[in-house]
Amino acid sequence: MASTLGSIVDAAPIDRIADELYALPPGEFVAARDAHVRLATERGDKALAKQVSELRKPTASAWALNLLAREGASDLAEAVALGEELRTAQEELRGGALRELGARRRAVLSTLVRRVEALAREAGQPLGPDAVQQVRTTLAAALADAVLAARIRAGRLVKPVEQSGFGPLSETAVPVRDDLAPRREQRRERRLTKAREDIDAAAADVRKADTAVIEAEQALAEREEHTATLRAELRRAQQAEQEAANQVAKAKRRADTARDKLATAEARMTELRGDA
Repeated sequence: MASTLGSIVDAAPIDRIADELYALPPGEFVAARDAHVRLATERGDKALAKQVSELRKPTASAWALNLLAREGASDLAEAVALGEELRTAQEELRGGALRELGARRRAVLSTLVRRVEALAREAGQPLGPDAVQQVRTTLAAALADAVLAARIRAGRLVKPVEQSGFGPLSETAVPVRDDLAPRREQRRERRLTKAREDIDAAAADVRKADTAVIEAEQALAEREEHTATLRAELRRAQQAEQEAANQVAKAKRRADTARDKLATAEARMTELRGDA
């Protein structure tokens, strides 16, 4: 799932690894995760190794929902949009819309569950009855909870969740306005105002975070350039060291040869003196 920060920098190593792991069948998850932990450890990246080791193996139903996030993203996006319509209709107490959207919700939910079952079968991991029910319950909850819907669309779900939010909608459930309706409307307006303020504050935080990311990336680029320069200097120094070592070896060989010649000359001199 794209994000503001993600549009600025490439995915972090932990994100790439997590995407890879949660795309695997549950039976292959642990071995692949441990292999990434060993690789990160061998490379000296202890922080990444710790992050990877903390990734939890998904249940069969969570894995199937992650599969849906990858293979049925458009269907999931339509369901999420329907969930937003339902929440809006419920907040505005629109009974007719709730009945219509409730019927659509049931149809969409059944379609999604069947799609998940089909995807799991095609992947060679058919779901049992309990896992199918967990998929249904989680998707139903996601239609009521935008945060959960975003988690599912990210494709890294670890376990199913329980029903939450508006839950199953009755076709005969028509909201009744009474004398307290104006007060409820005032409370709703206050909550909306607070929500807008929270959104503005969060947007400001995102802008600050974006700026911090850009600055951090610039600093990182400078450090990487400096590191590359130092490495080049190190290579040159190592080459110079090797050349000096070669010169020392050559000088020692010449010195040994000269000593041999000196010893030979001294021996010849001694021999000549003896002949005299």
